[in-house]
Amino acid sequence: MSKSRDTSGTPGAARVPKRTLAAVVTSQIRERILAGGFPPGTPMNEVELATRFQTSRGPVREALHRLVQEGLLVGTPHKGISVRVLTPDDLDDLYFARAAIERAALVRLIRRGASAALIANLEQAVKQLALAVEHQDWLQVSAADLRFHVHIVEAAGSERLTLMYRSLAAQSRLGLNLLVGTYKGRQDLVDEHEQLLSLLASGDRSGLLRTLDKHFGDALDTLRHHREPAADVAEPAADADPTDPQEGA
Repeated sequence: MSKSRDTSGTPGAARVPKRTLAAVVTSQIRERILAGGFPPGTPMNEVELATRFQTSRGPVREALHRLVQEGLLVGTPHKGISVRVLTPDDLDDLYFARAAIERAALVRLIRRGASAALIANLEQAVKQLALAVEHQDWLQVSAADLRFHVHIVEAAGSERLTLMYRSLAAQSRLGLNLLVGTYKGRQDLVDEHEQLLSLLASGDRSGLLRTLDKHFGDALDTLRHHREPAADVAEPAADADPTDPQEGA
């Protein structure tokens, strides 16, 4: 009768479960996409990714399929999987969906009253946004911008809306990251978020929803304007600094 070996003290014996490893790889790839390390249109090669993340192809394959489901990657027959390139129709649909969810969240928050914790979180996001604008760091601008909006949806208390919105926010980063290199000063972006915060704190429903619509409309116009010259696939940034994969309007 064979005895099972106790490998608890053996170096390297503790292995990360396959499903957990796939989740880790998913997070790492997502972070690089959202930080601009894998620009839109970048092919996602299983072998290269497995080497990069020091794992087998199985977890990488599962990670890629998860990110396709999240909308960050797209699979094309005979071409494989690549980072999604947002079309004008994609941008229209993305901001239409975001506006619908955020309007619903704001209506609930106005009815209930915004908590002190939410106001504090939004104030912090605006400060981070202002600092990023001051330093002309567009990746951090987009992260702080979207963080502001994610806080609003989370505070509404709907788990399903939050899950949907986080996916939409991540996809928005694909578009916002295209603005890197086109920065010309965006104090207006800070002002718009300060106005949204003020209207929410005061409970001005009509003013808040009207300002939100204008805010999203302006963002969509900016993305449309810059999309053509900025949409060329760039080389991945070797030293891209990952940010929260689910953050960033």
